[in-house]
Amino acid sequence: MVVIKNYEPKYFEDVRQVCINTGPIEASTDPNMRDFILFTFCDYYLEQEPENVFILVNEETDTAEGYVFGARDFKTYIKNMKPYLKKVKKTGMANYRDAIGEIIGHAVYSLKYPAHLHIDINEPFRGNGNGSRMISTLTEHMKKTHGTKAIMLIVGTSNTRGINFYKKNGFKVLHAFKNGTAMAKEL
Repeated sequence: MVVIKNYEPKYFEDVRQVCINTGPIEASTDPNMRDFILFTFCDYYLEQEPENVFILVNEETDTAEGYVFGARDFKTYIKNMKPYLKKVKKTGMANYRDAIGEIIGHAVYSLKYPAHLHIDINEPFRGNGNGSRMISTLTEHMKKTHGTKAIMLIVGTSNTRGINFYKKNGFKVLHAFKNGTAMAKEL
């Protein structure tokens, strides 16, 4: 059985592993790609906004099998993301450009949608409503705790499964860029 819990530091490595498991295949074998993925899409949230992190825990093994992260507002995110970008730069200029591209995608819509989220779940734990429950948990938390009125995300433009999942959860497409589709939801 799985349950959604508030993040606890004891799950730090589990959450990072979910990020690697659900990232590009090279993240498992290439240390620079691994670090790029973790610095861009994981560590910031665990270290800077842990109160906005919820995890899907396998109760049998007490391991995190998924997560949903939220950044409460773009100004805080961009200010606190700078040290992580310096680390990304050391993994290569292509990775650095990709990380900047991710941030620009959020910046474009940050006035109307200052909050954003990331969600990933290990494949065996997808389905059964786990992702929908996690998004609902985060969005209710963001609305109640931070007064968030809307939230956005960026999903790979070729990730049809992901886009359909977000649409099912009330997100609308804002714009489809070459590599990423910006989506948002009013809370």
